[in-house]
Amino acid sequence: MPSENVPDSPRRDPRPQPRYGELAPEGWSWDPGVTTPRSTTGGPNPAVSAPLLGTLTGPAKPAVPAWDRRVTLGLLALGLAATFMSIGVLGALPDAIQMLYTQSHLGTYVPDSSVAGLVTAGGITEAIVWLLTAAAAILLISRRKRAFYVPVIGAVIALVVIFAFMMVVVTTDPTLIDFYSQP
Repeated sequence: MPSENVPDSPRRDPRPQPRYGELAPEGWSWDPGVTTPRSTTGGPNPAVSAPLLGTLTGPAKPAVPAWDRRVTLGLLALGLAATFMSIGVLGALPDAIQMLYTQSHLGTYVPDSSVAGLVTAGGITEAIVWLLTAAAAILLISRRKRAFYVPVIGAVIALVVIFAFMMVVVTTDPTLIDFYSQP
């Protein structure tokens, strides 16, 4: 007759042995009849079940702050206004150069044949930069990822683009370059 105080023989775990990195969290013990981790007292262990749940569903992603969407959309609206203003500045660049000619007594400004095309290309490039920025920011917002930095990067790119086109237009005029290169 078997003694009642003798524990049953340990059950063998039919699952394969864990490989490196697959060990259970500290304090977790496997019980084939129970699906939730148990503490040493026998009850559910909430300190262990939360990390275990995270490992089953994948790593927990931090929530995007509530301000991110509002700031991103505000920056996009500001960027749209700045894009219209940049296109207007590029369009008025030949008139501004004529004003420089008048103030410096250089005569009448005759724009190079490439200036009209450069002004148009600059305006189109500014619009494309804003559209790409808006598309990337909205895509990140829809995926619930942080997106406020996208309009900031787009603004820096747009600033570089407008100055590049302005410099190219100014460098097409040899009279103005000669005047400002004199000591």
